Amino acid sequence: MKYYVYQYLDEYGNPYYIGKGKDKRIHAKHSVAKPPIERRVKIAVGLSEMEAYILENKLIRMYGRKIDGGILENIRLTRWTRKPGWHHTLETRNIIGIKNTGQKRTEEQKKNYRKPKTKEHALNIKKANLNRPDDGRYEKIGITMSKKRWYNNGTITKMFEPNDVPFGFTAGRKVNS
Repeated sequence: MKYYVYQYLDEYGNPYYIGKGKDKRIHAKHSVAKPPIERRVKIAVGLSEMEAYILENKLIRMYGRKIDGGILENIRLTRWTRKPGWHHTLETRNIIGIKNTGQKRTEEQKKNYRKPKTKEHALNIKKANLNRPDDGRYEKIGITMSKKRWYNNGTITKMFEPNDVPFGFTAGRKVNS
């Protein structure tokens, strides 16, 4: 129960960033500009990590991200959404595989698969996701990832569940020198 949810306020008192943290995270380095100390506000304190994740996600969805037409500078709804290096679980990969069984891509689909999206295409994706109902997918991801911890083997740093750590990995992140 040492986590909290915080917000950064602009000069008019409107939130522009919502985050979850513990200890001094509210004052740590961010991808967004930090306001003066008096405009860094803890919204809720004494939360479990999962409670903090859920509240953070709920507030981000309530205010909306700028990329979706809202007011927040937040990029991700959760720390795992669109994060490089994130992979589906084996169960999810199997479900996707079953749904794709027997389907063939046309030559045009194969050609266009790796092309960058047009601005119109990106805008259509944002519009489709903007009013999508919350079906609990982010909480499920949060629960799955909250069980994982950081491990490294001296060169690679990855997250594993404590009982699935490969040989040669030790607890903690690799410190770059």
